[in-house]
Formats: sequence, C-alpha cells, structure tokens
Amino acid sequence: MADKSKKSVLFVCLGNICRSTMAEIVFRAMVVERGLMDEWYIDSAGTSNYHIGDTPDHRTVEVCNQLLESTISKQAHQHFKSIPLHRGRQFTEADMENFDFVFAMDDSNLSNMKKVVHHSRNKSNHKATMKRLGEYNTAKKLNVEDPYYGNMSTFRECYNHVFDCLQNFLKEQEQQQ
Repeated sequence: MADKSKKSVLFVCLGNICRSTMAEIVFRAMVVERGLMDEWYIDSAGTSNYHIGDTPDHRTVEVCNQLLESTISKQAHQHFKSIPLHRGRQFTEADMENFDFVFAMDDSNLSNMKKVVHHSRNKSNHKATMKRLGEYNTAKKLNVEDPYYGNMSTFRECYNHVFDCLQNFLKEQEQQQ
C-alpha cells in the first residue's frame, strides 16, 4: 500500500514482468539520482494473473542492468543492483484508491483497468489519475509496445520509450513543486 505522505505511481502492463517492471526500475533510478526516493512510492502491476509472484523477465533485468548507468548514473545503477526484484501482482480496484498516478502501457491495458474501475463499488474513494504512460512521450507514441515476443533490441527500444516518457513525467512533477 502506498504511503499517504508520499507521491505514488503505479505502472501497469499485461503480465507485470516486462514493461511495467521496466518502468518501475527506471523511475526508481531517476528518483534515486535526484535524491527524491523518500518522496515517492513506486510499484507496478499487471492486468492479467499470468505472472503473479514471478520476477521480471530476464531481458528486462538485463537491459536495465546494461543501460541504467549510461542513461541515468552510476548511483542509479548501484541502487538497482541493491534492491530485490519485484514480484508480479495483479492490478486491483484498491490501486485506484492507493496511488496518485496509474499508468497503463497501452490501450489494451488501459481498457482492462477501466473494466476493473467500472465494476468498482467504491469509485468515490478513487484518487488516481489513470492514463497511458505514452502520453508523456516526446514523439507522441502513445503505446509502449510489448517487447515480450521480441529480442534484446526490442527490449532496448522499450527501455528508450519508457525512459523518455518518465523523464517528461518527472520534469512535470518537479515543475509543479
């Protein structure tokens, strides 16, 4: 559950082993680099139950391990190496109550999240802003494509897309302070 005294963000994809965990790792690294870890609660989830309890896809971990230091900093990379890997979980109605921002990786994930919200009994308790992470993409590429059936190059492309979106999101948050 998100700490109410912190800003909170949840990244959501289908299985919670590729894109959403990559976004979680990259955003944590950006926040660590800026010395803001105490100000954020960061998590990820999936709309399906395929990978509950699983760690991130090894290609997500490998790409983050390869790119964090060169795109963010050595400190961010060291932080990534020091934390236990996330365990997959499913998006729930409670996430809309517990998080300030909930970002879907694509239209399909957003649609699945909206179905959960539509059937919610406690909509008045929802505080989260729900939208696609790609809305922060410089090139306006709204869907973060699923790299699961691709190769390492596909995962690097996903990393670059996520990185760009998160830079813009964090910049917006810093300007609002």
